[in-house]
Amino acid sequence: MSWINMLYRTYENNMSKAGKSVENGKMLSLVAHMLAKAQIEITLNENGDFLGARAVGKEEEQTIIPVTESSAGRASGIAPHPLCDTLSYIAKDYCNYAESEKEIKKAKDKYSAYSKQLKDWVESEYSHLKIKAVYAYSERGQTIHDLVSAGIVELDDNGKFSKKKIQGNAYEKCIVRYRVTSSYYSENSDAVWEDTTLFDSFIKYYLSHLKGSKDICYVTGNEETFCINHPKGIVSSNYGAKLISANDSSGFTYRGRFDKSQEACTVSYEATQKAHNALTWLAANQGITFGSQNKRTYVCWNPDGKQVPNLANPFVFEDVPVEGDTEPEFKKNLYKAFMGYENAIDDCDDIVIIALDAATTGRLSITYYNELKASDFFDRLKCWADTCKWYMPLFTPEKKPYIKIQTPHTKRIVEYAFGSEKIIKKGNTEIKKIEVNDKVMKEQSQRILHCMLDRQPVPGDIVQALVLKASNPLAYSYWNRQRVLAYACALIYKYHNDKGEKISMVLDEKNTNRSYLFGRLLALAEAFEASVLDDGRETNAIRLWNAFANHPMQTWRIIEEQLIPYMEKHKNHERISFKKQVDEIFGLFTEQDFSNNMNKALDDIYLCSYHLQRLKIYSKKTADDNKNEEE
Repeated sequence: MSWINMLYRTYENNMSKAGKSVENGKMLSLVAHMLAKAQIEITLNENGDFLGARAVGKEEEQTIIPVTESSAGRASGIAPHPLCDTLSYIAKDYCNYAESEKEIKKAKDKYSAYSKQLKDWVESEYSHLKIKAVYAYSERGQTIHDLVSAGIVELDDNGKFSKKKIQGNAYEKCIVRYRVTSSYYSENSDAVWEDTTLFDSFIKYYLSHLKGSKDICYVTGNEETFCINHPKGIVSSNYGAKLISANDSSGFTYRGRFDKSQEACTVSYEATQKAHNALTWLAANQGITFGSQNKRTYVCWNPDGKQVPNLANPFVFEDVPVEGDTEPEFKKNLYKAFMGYENAIDDCDDIVIIALDAATTGRLSITYYNELKASDFFDRLKCWADTCKWYMPLFTPEKKPYIKIQTPHTKRIVEYAFGSEKIIKKGNTEIKKIEVNDKVMKEQSQRILHCMLDRQPVPGDIVQALVLKASNPLAYSYWNRQRVLAYACALIYKYHNDKGEKISMVLDEKNTNRSYLFGRLLALAEAFEASVLDDGRETNAIRLWNAFANHPMQTWRIIEEQLIPYMEKHKNHERISFKKQVDEIFGLFTEQDFSNNMNKALDDIYLCSYHLQRLKIYSKKTADDNKNEEE
């Protein structure tokens, strides 16, 4: 239950923000309230007279509404919200426009429950002018008639509801909110969803009238009325799923050692409201998702409300770019960037990470949970960034390519390791993008985050998957090929670092590792041929790459033979330089290499040496070109 305690604490520490709208974000809901999307707005005067109605635009649909324990988590059955609800609940005359007897009966039952509940609030000591007006209006039974007159609802030729929808919602499911104009409450908004006095009125009313058995709350430690029906709608992608649910007495939802649901989990109504409201708020405003349709949501936060890095890519900062031309420069920028967070948060402050995913449409599960002290949290992030990095192909705002050391993006690691390139058409433009299915994205991204947050070694299968992808360059367009290669090198660098085998990020021209040497040879051959090609063809080195990785010596002889026609296109000093470099590399092979099978498959490190050798070649070419321009 640690997670719910942390969320309860978060709500308590941020209670001043509850019920207050925020720009570009979701507000923190009040106890016994929830955020809903309203489609219809009705304006009344203080006597409950109808003044007008309108359809609510998508940009303003977010509405705070009072809810009960049962209505907040309703899935089936009749459980009305106390004030704002769907047309089938709030309209007394809804049954006059329904077609079937079943619909008519259900509408009558819904309104009866809604009216009784609202009446109880109106007649309590916590009554409010605006709910009196709404109740008076609803009892007149003209809601649908007024909405038809206002042009909001349309009827068919038989005087029944047409099949038209409002913002994609059938009339039955359209939520109605109210405005009540009054001179008595001029200091507050006439909108019921913005009136703090109305919020306070319902909270006091509901908590004082809360019925049910009492027990010790696992969160507060106090004897309180415990909650049976916990809130849903925590994450938008799995709106109907609940974290806590025990809604049957005959199945096996919560059973095992327990006879009753409360024996498994006893949480008071107020505690579960605060915890779930906090989680919903956090997930909406700072949660990150993995997957496009079937999503897994991650939330990383400090219970005191202090800013923490975004887990999707915690190594991107607005003020200090976490990149550099050299390792020392990269590390300096990295630590400087994290310093901004570390200065704003104490070492002993808590950092909480939770991952949420729906096992079924009605059940939300916690797939990952961790609590760390801030000092430990930042140390782990910095350790990951410092041991998982490579030279990444990037672009300036002007679309000019350049190379910088950078830590890989978590989502991209999964895409490049397990995805495939697809062509996406946007108008007349074709975009070549690497995509992966949602299930793979969710499971593999969590493995990567587990390594990052728990200092676990990077899984060998992910590294191997990237190596295989990078060893098949013909499967990708040019820039995707470069990205896959760079990401493969970053994970190889991390993998070997975890084993205590540090790979230099500067080309080691004295390295005698067989795979390292063959990687250098491949880079030389590829660059030598590419420098004279002008028709967009792939080089022989690229075309034979996969064969080279599996049978390097045999394939090298083929590549070397196919380079002969291109020798004539090079200047004499270029040919000499190329042959000299090849001879120098072959001179580094040991006798043992030649006595063993020179044709056995290469180790993953060959990709790193290939990339470093290639960078050196093109860095020298760029330097020579700049020199010639200056002259």
